[in-house]
Amino acid sequence: MVDSALNFAAGFFDVRTYKTDYHQEIIIEENNFNNTLAPYDVCPNSNSEDIGYFGGTQASKWADIYLKDARRRLQPMIQGLNLTISLLVDMQELCAYETVALGYSKFCDLFTEEEWEGFEYYNDLDFCYSNGPGNPTAAAQGLGYVQELVSRLTHTPIDVWNSSTNSTLDSSNITFPLNQPIYVDASHDTVISCIVTALNFTSLAATGPLPTDHIPPHRSYVSSQIAPFASQLVAQVISCPASEEPTHIRFLLNDGVVPLTGIHGCTEDSNGLCALPSFISGMHERIGQINYAHDCFANYTMPNPDNIIDGRYPSQKDDSVFGRIYLQVATFCRMLMMSGKR
Repeated sequence: MVDSALNFAAGFFDVRTYKTDYHQEIIIEENNFNNTLAPYDVCPNSNSEDIGYFGGTQASKWADIYLKDARRRLQPMIQGLNLTISLLVDMQELCAYETVALGYSKFCDLFTEEEWEGFEYYNDLDFCYSNGPGNPTAAAQGLGYVQELVSRLTHTPIDVWNSSTNSTLDSSNITFPLNQPIYVDASHDTVISCIVTALNFTSLAATGPLPTDHIPPHRSYVSSQIAPFASQLVAQVISCPASEEPTHIRFLLNDGVVPLTGIHGCTEDSNGLCALPSFISGMHERIGQINYAHDCFANYTMPNPDNIIDGRYPSQKDDSVFGRIYLQVATFCRMLMMSGKR
């Protein structure tokens, strides 16, 4: 993550001068250290087998179906090893990682196109039910980042510490300034998934819960579009020519405009724009809906996944889910432009 942040800075500023063009903050990622870019470290339920890793349970059910033929086909080629479904999933993952690292992988040719489609859906289930709208801790994990976003948008210091926000860092105008033209954060793909859930991007879950026995047609939740390698979430705060103050906001998720209709006060817009005051008001409402203490710390069993659609424990739901350009990209180094630098 640190290297990702450094490479971004070298490209955005200038490889010859970037080390003096901005401030970089490297936040501790360890258990019990508050960090909105690694919120699972302070959300025990997100690390429990039956709740936090429920996506793995759901995905495994599907793997038993879509990899059944692959197992029969490949097992005779291997001696002395029981080729389990889990190992086949590992082989598909190696195809992806080796392709990124080496440019190719021999594992890729072992599977059919249909099995690769099955692998994509396997990841959809894993993300949706571990770090997305189908997990009761997802919105709570993304809450702290949303609170920091609102703080930056309104230039108002955070004064309530009820999430993964770090009161030591976020109370300082050195480590958490509120007057910058651009902010860049770097985190993990699973955290981006939690953040878009906390932001209540309901279009991503519009087609409802994901079944474990087949791939539904025209599904809205596709993890390869939400949190692929090098995923980017960009918030743009825009000023119209006639106004000196920011007037609207929109989000780009991996270069695609995200509808904001799940946010109270934001109406349908072909460019994904929402009036900034309406968005901020909607975020205050959304923040108030998320019960961090309960969803992360309460003693409960995993609810029926069909009843979880916005990343919160079902019993707490009601009917309700960055110019000048303000850019917010969810890694876990925080880069802050030096005042006066462009």
